[in-house]
Amino acid sequence: MKQILRPLAILAAAALVAGACTSTPASTAESSVTSPPTTANPTTTEGSTSTMTPSTTTTEPAVVPEVTATGDLPPGLLDAVSSVLTWQQEPQAPNPDIPEGLADHLRSYPIETTDTMTVTGSTATLDDGWVAVVETGNGDILLGADEGDGWAIVGARPANGPAWYGDEPRMVMVIGSDARPGENQQTLRADSIHILTANPSTGSGTILGFPRDSYVTTPFGSMKFSSVMAGRGPQVMVDTVVNTWDLPVEGYVVTGFRGFEDLMGAVGNLPIVLPLAVPEQAEWTGFRAGRQTLTPQRTLEYSRTRKKIPGGDFTRSANQGLVMLAVLDLLQMNDVVDSPEIIDVLLDHTWTSLTPTDLIQLAATVHTLDPAAIENVVLPGKLGRAGTASVVRLTPQADAMLADLADDGVLNR
Repeated sequence: MKQILRPLAILAAAALVAGACTSTPASTAESSVTSPPTTANPTTTEGSTSTMTPSTTTTEPAVVPEVTATGDLPPGLLDAVSSVLTWQQEPQAPNPDIPEGLADHLRSYPIETTDTMTVTGSTATLDDGWVAVVETGNGDILLGADEGDGWAIVGARPANGPAWYGDEPRMVMVIGSDARPGENQQTLRADSIHILTANPSTGSGTILGFPRDSYVTTPFGSMKFSSVMAGRGPQVMVDTVVNTWDLPVEGYVVTGFRGFEDLMGAVGNLPIVLPLAVPEQAEWTGFRAGRQTLTPQRTLEYSRTRKKIPGGDFTRSANQGLVMLAVLDLLQMNDVVDSPEIIDVLLDHTWTSLTPTDLIQLAATVHTLDPAAIENVVLPGKLGRAGTASVVRLTPQADAMLADLADDGVLNR
């Protein structure tokens, strides 16, 4: 099993060096003029021939100094990095193939360059492409992705400014499947449902939990939200949220019980502070309140517990949010350059609709977030019935919260 975390002593040495911004003056175009030959008398007599050679002006194109990125990285990735750095050094250089938002950001926070720059970084091979994080000697971070058309730079954190890791807010649905080992994790009921939002520029975000019995309207009829995925897949759950509340959800990540436990095994034992004690369950022992460290199995048991606790599934959803915040703390002990490896481990135990570009941007976003600026909240609802089934009917306050979240990814209340 891959281990993500590095020794803390090594991590403490990974401080980034801030750099000032300079630019190289543009080259000056050279021109040459060839004068016509002169004669003593330009007027000719009959039978003579007069010839005049026109003036010729030749302008050579401006020579754009190129920045060459060198390092132990794929050649196509180094070419993409060189293209961005050349454009940063010389505005007359061709525009690199980067997102418009990133181009605007780098105009405001340009990267300091020299003619030759040695860069370091890491890459990972995914099923549908490649991802990379590149670091300059000045501490600038560049994100790379190749989705089959060649490497492109898709994000950056200049040494002298904030990060741009995609248009904000970022918004992803995280689904815990109710499927047991051997069952199809993506076409059974959902056991837990959360929307995670993040704003890299401010370090803020939200963990929003849906009660799994939330009664929702879909093209297939009204049903519990947890049942929408059954036989249809997770994209239908994303579509339900987008169409019902106009939330800009980018995609989903799905895992099951075994996948979650294995993923936590890769992350390691989880330090966490439990606000309330949890009584003993039929299948496992209870949990004391306070600071403690949970094994992967105990983390799964805590995340699944809903019986004998005040608030039932509402409290369970909030407890799952606490686990996500604790995992965030743990992941932030790594360096952003470790992000490709973390994505590789994540995809060993999950299914996702996110592209390589999305994945590397979101993985890097982890290192911009302030856990204290992330609100962990569960949508309010009231217990009711739909026929013989017990359901949760979301309140008007829940609708207002979702509308608020759609605006900027945080709850402004």
